[in-house]
Amino acid sequence: MGRTVRRLGPLGSGSLAKACNQLIVGTTTAALAEAAELAERSGMDVDALYGVLAGGLAGSRVLEIVGPRLAAKDYEPTGPAKFMHKDLSFVLESAATVDAAVPMAAAGVELYAELLRQGQGDRDLAVVRQTISNLSNVARGDTTVNIAANTQ
Repeated sequence: MGRTVRRLGPLGSGSLAKACNQLIVGTTTAALAEAAELAERSGMDVDALYGVLAGGLAGSRVLEIVGPRLAAKDYEPTGPAKFMHKDLSFVLESAATVDAAVPMAAAGVELYAELLRQGQGDRDLAVVRQTISNLSNVARGDTTVNIAANTQ
């Protein structure tokens, strides 16, 4: 449990605050996964890239905590990825009730829905990198990839 107590607004604000946190974590993790996949496919060292990013504006707790798992392609669950889809769906529902545009949440819901379609939901959130890799393989026409069974 957290130690800091703050009044954020009306009843339900705590749930929305958690969802906002997940919006940032989920989309940041996805952006880091995309960067890792792009870098590796371009011949770069992902660990070295993340080291450079950590020293600049892209440095974050998400990079610090999830980055090593993304770089190592370590998808052993610390928390199942399937919950990110649920959390981002809640962001979309909440935004709809107040007419707020949430394009990053919308993109995140689609990406994490793809992660679920690929059968990766019980793995760590970092598995979004594998989801992006699988999408990249399909985009290049690699029909030998069995997305749902891929356990790299």
